[in-house]
Amino acid sequence: MIHQISGGTSSLELYEDYLVIKPSNVQKLGGQTQTIPLDSVVTISIVKPFLKVPYLQVITPNLQTTKKDNLKGASANVVLIQPGKMKVAEQIREYIASYKSGRNNRQAPPAPAGSIEDLRQLAELRDSGIITTEEFEAKKKQILGL
Repeated sequence: MIHQISGGTSSLELYEDYLVIKPSNVQKLGGQTQTIPLDSVVTISIVKPFLKVPYLQVITPNLQTTKKDNLKGASANVVLIQPGKMKVAEQIREYIASYKSGRNNRQAPPAPAGSIEDLRQLAELRDSGIITTEEFEAKKKQILGL
């Protein structure tokens, strides 16, 4: 577990590539534990309503939100942020944002350095005895990017 935060209606546990939102004992009748892959998180918000307890909400594609979500707890992917826990909430938000941007910025593997035609030419050189089988295999791996 990387981070954990709990407050009021539910708790959140952050792992490397997923998070778990669990209802508190008070909310267990109305909510259930949810495991959410970080790839399916749209965004994570820290809401600081005036004169009310701030909360962290994990937004997923199928989540229906209302103005009273901070009272619903785990069923609305909400965790109240208790005094002194804002830094942990911000670390959770930053980790998920970093995870998401890392997924989006990952590049496709580099294209092979050569082509099928290069392999055919190498095979001809091998078959004619100009290069050895070991040299052919080494060059083939280089061309295929293996």
